[in-house]
Amino acid sequence: MTFRAVALSVVFALASCRSYEITPAALRTETDTRPERAEALSRWTVAIELANQFLASEFRQTLPDGRLVLADDGMRFVERDRELPMRVVRSTWGDWVVRVGFAAQEREWGFVVGQRSPVHDGLVDHSFFRGADGELTDPFAIASLVLHEATHVCYREGTVGFWNGVAYYFEAIFLFRYDTHSDERHANATSEEFRFFLVERGVDDEHKPMHRRTFEQHLAEGPTSRCTHGSGARELDH
Repeated sequence: MTFRAVALSVVFALASCRSYEITPAALRTETDTRPERAEALSRWTVAIELANQFLASEFRQTLPDGRLVLADDGMRFVERDRELPMRVVRSTWGDWVVRVGFAAQEREWGFVVGQRSPVHDGLVDHSFFRGADGELTDPFAIASLVLHEATHVCYREGTVGFWNGVAYYFEAIFLFRYDTHSDERHANATSEEFRFFLVERGVDDEHKPMHRRTFEQHLAEGPTSRCTHGSGARELDH
């Protein structure tokens, strides 16, 4: 992310935003005339199943022990002693997030997404369901995005809350950081863990021990400027 792009983001963060929430209930409406809504919901449902398989696996090292629930009114991350909302909101601010090259940005209640052109259906034509090429994204990409943003919410890192957001942009602007941003390191760790999980699904039994050793060696390297694996989120609370 360039200095100019980040500065623009900060400016537009101060602007008022129109928004609406993407939910399964909304996607079930008008499916006779808008069939992509049913397809988007199907991919979202499969994505949550994939994410929960990951969360139940040994590859989950950073997110707390919990599972994602997809209900008519949206998603939530459920732990033994708390539930965190994981709302998906299409907003004007999300449009600017997409314009500077990202798919989503975290909030205390979930994350915002933005428009992908051309727009025929506001419930589907955004960065949660469509890639930069305008095609519907696969469940793997949706699951990866949800898990990444869920990590931000669980750790309260990134633009989760006003002052956290101010600190996030100050670090991005003045230290020119994104991939190595200190508030991205846990979320990046979850993204890496999920990639290891997905790769193992396609590895034959003979090579799975080698793949697992590679993962364990990566963890043993400890924190880096890009990722910090660990279970500290289990000790955090709102």
